[in-house]
Amino acid sequence: MRLNNELVVLDLEATSNQEIADERPAVQTNNFIIEIGAAFLDRDLKLVDTFERLVRPEEPITPFITEITSITPQMCEGQPLWKEVASEFEDWVARHCGSIKRVRLCAWGNYFDMRLLRDVYARYDRPFSFSGTCFDVKTLAMLWMALGGRRTDKLGVDTVASAMGIEPEGRYHRALTDAASEAKILQRVFADLEGGFFLPDAPGKRRSHFRITAESSPKAS
Repeated sequence: MRLNNELVVLDLEATSNQEIADERPAVQTNNFIIEIGAAFLDRDLKLVDTFERLVRPEEPITPFITEITSITPQMCEGQPLWKEVASEFEDWVARHCGSIKRVRLCAWGNYFDMRLLRDVYARYDRPFSFSGTCFDVKTLAMLWMALGGRRTDKLGVDTVASAMGIEPEGRYHRALTDAASEAKILQRVFADLEGGFFLPDAPGKRRSHFRITAESSPKAS
């Protein structure tokens, strides 16, 4: 399978106002990026390169976030602000594809990463130079899980990766580990969809995979 655009699968870790369980606001805010991880896939969905940077936020990294991500305030001290990391990230993307307008960003749940990315660009008065088109890896993963007769109500990166036999290269909830796992999930989804579809089986059982060709009717494999 060959796409018309290169893909950048990215993952962001961020600050949060969620701290004490009994006092957490109803609406969670994530104001500043504290880490970005990204995997660059070429048009054949092959991994070309990865990108990873810690980012200094302009609000505290709370114990709640440190517990989830293992990122401490000390780790981000002395790191560049996003306005500096953004330039480095864009240069990294452009180095692999020429024009960053051509690349398609991918994230696990666009409602978080893409909203946060755009918000932080706006916060530092930087133009958002990427295309407005973004693939949601989580949605594609849900399709894969559903077609395989698996549960679709628990769709964490770790859950889907485990179902696909993908081992993390590090700790989940660190940006590069998540981005690399999401890239492998995306590769698996496209590979399986290119190979055929999933043959319905008895309720509750995992479904077998079959291929459709012009020369023959569908056969289970």
